[in-house]
Amino acid sequence: TLTENQITALIKLGLHYDDLYKSAALVNFTKKRLLLDNDVASFDIILGDNVRYNFEYFIDKGFYWSIGLKSRFNQFHKNVNAKFYLDETQQTITGLNQLEVDIQDQTNQFYLQTLFRKDFALGLGAEHKRLKIKSETLNNDQNDRAIVFENTDYISLFGTLKLDTYSNRYFPKEGFYFNGDFHLYVYASDFNKDFSQFSIAKADIGYAFTPIEKLACNIITQGGFRIGENSPNSLNFVLGGYGNNFINNYIAFYGYDYLAILGNSFVKGTINLDYEIFKKNHITFAANYANVEDNIFDTGEWITSPDYSGYAIGYSFETFLGPIEAKYTYSPEVKNSMWFFNVGFWF
Repeated sequence: TLTENQITALIKLGLHYDDLYKSAALVNFTKKRLLLDNDVASFDIILGDNVRYNFEYFIDKGFYWSIGLKSRFNQFHKNVNAKFYLDETQQTITGLNQLEVDIQDQTNQFYLQTLFRKDFALGLGAEHKRLKIKSETLNNDQNDRAIVFENTDYISLFGTLKLDTYSNRYFPKEGFYFNGDFHLYVYASDFNKDFSQFSIAKADIGYAFTPIEKLACNIITQGGFRIGENSPNSLNFVLGGYGNNFINNYIAFYGYDYLAILGNSFVKGTINLDYEIFKKNHITFAANYANVEDNIFDTGEWITSPDYSGYAIGYSFETFLGPIEAKYTYSPEVKNSMWFFNVGFWF
């Protein structure tokens, strides 16, 4: 006979370090049957250099339309290219190439989800996003107040389509991955005075296979574009760095620092090779290429030879805390190398 699992509440702990969010400790509380027999609630509180939270509530109705709520708060600070927020005249006057910015993002979603063709998860919903970006590199008065580049509430409607048959989230040996996302931004608060409706669409496609024993290959194609005018730079696509938990339209790109390349449209291709030298120990090699610019699908830039490229070689091993990774990356365009480190599951 089958015995139903009577455990409905669970507490999990985790530790993590990466080069963007720095050190973090996770406390997760998960509760099944919080309000209904077919619901589950999960709350993450993340303490450390950048305090964050993530809440999810889901009513599972199987093949019918399930109901979900999500709320998250995310923050970090990082040096970014000054052209993201300053025009050429301002850059000349200030003499700045980089700005240290503080980014805070609170996103709340209500959505419906169902299975499409039995394998794809189709979601439709509404989103509220409060985005604040400020910098103390520049001051707007004698009181040393931070310059605020973004302090806006956005309302959007969105649709998602997802399929994930990867054998492993971090080291897939086989499987297919698709993640499509479309957001229609219909409202912005008064801080963004030039707002007009715009849309952002993006998709990731990945295929993993094992051509020979112990060697796995994962080929990934990504792309995205904006429809409409006057969309803020803060919601454009920004490439650079290494990570597995980026928010908004931040995209990892080997060979460049975090938040290094900006555009309202992009295409990117990545080839990952993973050789499991012995159990749970991996030597990895990756090459990625991209075109990133405003309106590249209108100008035809997306099908030209890539403007940006980067390469990475690394060593990873799997532990009970999650993957521990070190990656050495290089880009021939900037002629500079960078190391990226990660300890533990991404959160």
